[in-house]
Amino acid sequence: MHKYLVLNSEGEAVAHCQSAQELCEPMWRLEFSQGEEELVWDLDHISLVGADGPCAAAEGHVVRRRDNMLWVEAVRDLGSKVRENLRIPVQFESFVYLPTGRLPIESADLSCGGIAFFCDAQLKEGEQMEVVIPVTSQPLVLRMKILRRRSSSRKEPLYAAQFVDLLREEESMVREAVFSIQLQKKPH
Repeated sequence: MHKYLVLNSEGEAVAHCQSAQELCEPMWRLEFSQGEEELVWDLDHISLVGADGPCAAAEGHVVRRRDNMLWVEAVRDLGSKVRENLRIPVQFESFVYLPTGRLPIESADLSCGGIAFFCDAQLKEGEQMEVVIPVTSQPLVLRMKILRRRSSSRKEPLYAAQFVDLLREEESMVREAVFSIQLQKKPH
């Protein structure tokens, strides 16, 4: 069984489901946990982002509904960038490691492609460092590169960073953590 996040037309994650079909197939039968199908019942078009498999994300048209299942006809492939860039708001405290020492950070969001975080230090665009990601099944230390700095409503600036040289196993662990966090934050 393949696990998927279900996104509405605004790109917001609204539910999760599982299916025996991969997103490369023309029709998907999606099975939802009891009660969660109600979160997508009124949607005509949905996007699915896969936790695994060769087909990362796709858009589809709902053609049939019954009990806790939806049948969806594939409309188009959305490519791997959707899964990579699916940012899940998550807060945790951690550290970044520079040659000069470690600095405390607080995350704002996490994706398979990177992290946004608050840090009370002057970090430069292009600067590379390591960050501890404590929300994976085993804490990971990942290399990242600062992409940009933004002012925020907090006293600390918000930094956006991209993971670099990510191993397949590390990406898989981050993806699983992102999906698990999203599943715990199901809309009401």
